[in-house]
Amino acid sequence: NFLTITVSGTVSPSATGNLVNTATVTSGTSQSDPTPGNNSATDTDTPAPQTNLGITKTDGSATYTAGAAISYTIVVSNAGSSNATGASVADTVPANITGVTANCVATGTASCGANASVGNAVSFTGVNIAAGAGNFLTITVSGTVSPSATGDLVNTATVTAGGGQTDPTPGNNSATDTDTPAPQT
Repeated sequence: NFLTITVSGTVSPSATGNLVNTATVTSGTSQSDPTPGNNSATDTDTPAPQTNLGITKTDGSATYTAGAAISYTIVVSNAGSSNATGASVADTVPANITGVTANCVATGTASCGANASVGNAVSFTGVNIAAGAGNFLTITVSGTVSPSATGDLVNTATVTAGGGQTDPTPGNNSATDTDTPAPQT
């Protein structure tokens, strides 16, 4: 004869370190157990944090005007079951955009990390975003389109999970905004 007990719950999205759970059985009153060495069992699970980082990028226009200001809005979110820690965001802004600046604003339980941007290489490292829809970053990348720019203006931003974390849905980890030249009048 045996008894099966099932214990269920949800691991906190901010959990770190090993998850250790021990169950113990004790003999009833006036009873003895000749083999007490098997009266407890421990289950230990190592962390395998899963984030679902996602990124969107737009300048709100399908066209650009050579010589005019341009501003992209990048939104980075985490729809995963675990909090994202140590993530990074990169955006190599096309060379025909000059005077590039990057600014980050965190919403909810999130932090922008370090702005490691240099010139047209926009980069934020040490990004943290808690799991959940209300937690995200809004990065604004601004500059001026070169007066001599021609052809399509293609700009891609990418988010990468931090060390020791996995992202089972990598298809939403980059976003590209493409603008064609505005018609000349």
